[in-house]
Amino acid sequence: MGTADRLPTEILLVAGSLVLSLLPGLPSLTLDPTVVFKLFLPPILFSGGIFTSWRDFKRNQQPIFLLAFWLVLFTATLVATAVRGLGLGVSWPIAFLLGAIVSPPDASAATVVIRKLGVPRRLLTIIEGESLVNDATALVVYRFALVAIATGSSFSLGQAAMEFVVMSAGGAVVGLLFAMVAIFILQRLHDSTAETTLTLITSFGAYLLGERLGFSGVISAVAAGIYVGRKLPTLTSAQTRLEAVAFWNTVLFIINSLVFALIGLQMPAVMKGLQGYSWPQLLVYGSTIVLVVIGARFVWVFTAVYLRRRLFPSIAREEPAPRWGVVTTLGWVGMRGIVSLAAALSVPLTLPSGANFPFRNLLVFLTYVVILATLLIPATTLPWLMRRLGIKDGGESHQDEIVARLALFRAVLREIELLKHSSTFSRDLLENTAHLFKRKVQAVQDDRGPADLLPASNEEHDARQLTRKVLKAERNELERLRQEAIIHDGVFFQLYRELDIEETLLQAQRI
Repeated sequence: MGTADRLPTEILLVAGSLVLSLLPGLPSLTLDPTVVFKLFLPPILFSGGIFTSWRDFKRNQQPIFLLAFWLVLFTATLVATAVRGLGLGVSWPIAFLLGAIVSPPDASAATVVIRKLGVPRRLLTIIEGESLVNDATALVVYRFALVAIATGSSFSLGQAAMEFVVMSAGGAVVGLLFAMVAIFILQRLHDSTAETTLTLITSFGAYLLGERLGFSGVISAVAAGIYVGRKLPTLTSAQTRLEAVAFWNTVLFIINSLVFALIGLQMPAVMKGLQGYSWPQLLVYGSTIVLVVIGARFVWVFTAVYLRRRLFPSIAREEPAPRWGVVTTLGWVGMRGIVSLAAALSVPLTLPSGANFPFRNLLVFLTYVVILATLLIPATTLPWLMRRLGIKDGGESHQDEIVARLALFRAVLREIELLKHSSTFSRDLLENTAHLFKRKVQAVQDDRGPADLLPASNEEHDARQLTRKVLKAERNELERLRQEAIIHDGVFFQLYRELDIEETLLQAQRI
């Protein structure tokens, strides 16, 4: 299996959960549903904000919100209608509860596949931006459906939409304020372990405070993550930044593993609760919901792209429609994942009256089937589909990288010229370094790989001191390129990480 055809980790985890559910003798573990969201969601949402390009998000906010808001509502409505049409005796609130659970796609699995294959940067931005916001939309519908089920009141999608605006705005304000306080504290810690730990605390704090104040904890966590992600590179040390990336990758993997293991341990009890249904019935129910979920995305994506431009010619004039292959790919990456699973596990076991929550086992089962199908089918077919459609990387990131590297190397050459007149570094060391960076400029212009940072030198102490100044000059230039929107945030983080590694290696040397 080639690199581009390797399956996302989520598929391995869902397969592992399936194996767990079939192993005899394992305990049936049930976590308190009220704890699931508070324990698992904040880090997932916060990390999504940290690694988001805010500039690209704003630039593509219209297609992102068409997917993250309207598509979620459209999918939830179609799923609810399909559930009612299956004749299960399910009420509208319960039907909408399932719709809310399975409506938000998870970008992590999709991006694992498409990043390796290489896709236009805008497509990747839209997929990641959609995943950043759609959870909030789905969970507002989820909350309203739960309230309607618990109180026996009617479910109003219009009321849920209005409430979403209020809760989102309030949640964003709470998240930003909490993140500002966290950054204020972080600047005074000067300890990489404490700083990294503070980012995790911030994710929980922003979420819980948002929920406590009656706003969207989801949006609070996302907004806090975006703010912290924007400030972290310029306010922390290289060691902290490198540790933070490794730390968050580990945290997210552990959370995903725990949630999928938890669903695997709960599935035997869930299946026992479905003994009133035959396997053919469950197959029909699961297949129907899967087809509705997948079909709803295709219908919405093609309608939003092409019909909207036909009805509103001004949109077509300002922004020509993308190729149908790109639109098809966008429609095919609606994989469900950790948020849908956490939402299903968070459905209460009982109603306020003490009665068992109606159809809970069926909701969990159908959610699991949707996750399994939407992970396996698109992930295993995307490489083939994208090759057939001719979807390739437009080269934007490569061009940005060339622009950035040339700018950094030239900033170093300017710094060396200044040092020739105002430093104690030997003339030979400065000349050798300048010569090396001139070769680097030529190598980048010739599209060759960058050379080593510094040549071998007997003047080790001076060489390391000069390297520090070189790194600082490169870092300042890189931050300028980002602030002036000359390069993409993805390229900024890539090159900043390279500089962090250089600096960390330098600090490890004896001086």
